[in-house]
Amino acid sequence: GRGLALVLLPQLKDVRDPGLRALGTDDVLGVPYVVLIAAALALIVAFVVRRTTFGRQLLAIGDSRPAARLAGLPVRRVLIIVYVLSGVLAAVAGVLATARLTASDPTSLGTLMELSAITAVVVGGTPLNGGRVRIGGTVAGAVLIQLLTATLIKHDLPPSWTQIAQAVVIVLAVYAARERGKR
Repeated sequence: GRGLALVLLPQLKDVRDPGLRALGTDDVLGVPYVVLIAAALALIVAFVVRRTTFGRQLLAIGDSRPAARLAGLPVRRVLIIVYVLSGVLAAVAGVLATARLTASDPTSLGTLMELSAITAVVVGGTPLNGGRVRIGGTVAGAVLIQLLTATLIKHDLPPSWTQIAQAVVIVLAVYAARERGKR
């Protein structure tokens, strides 16, 4: 994806579309549109995971792919749908980030966001080996990671410190989850 972005858009571009700029800069009662959209998407995902057959199949596959296959679940179909939905949600996140920053830069926008996403999931209490999901915890983890990042930036620390801090948070969260599992 990034290689294609570099070919199509090799340099920083300002967002000129007023609708896209408004999406990133305007708010409703002090709450930015970006936050409202993210909250709505989190609620939709939580509903799908908890209240639909697809969500139950997804959790079963995450818990044990071989067992799900033996139970007759459509593992391949569910995984294809999940990967497509992941791509769509990543595209939405890219549009929202571009709108929020009012510019796009294919060389840096979204770089290392994977680490932030994994950190948010782990901090939120979702086990890395699957089978359970905590959407609210993941949202709380994402907020925590953003607060950590903003704090480090505010104190003029280099970006590499953010990555180190996130790695430490992941290690601590995994350790805490392991200790909880022993009890």
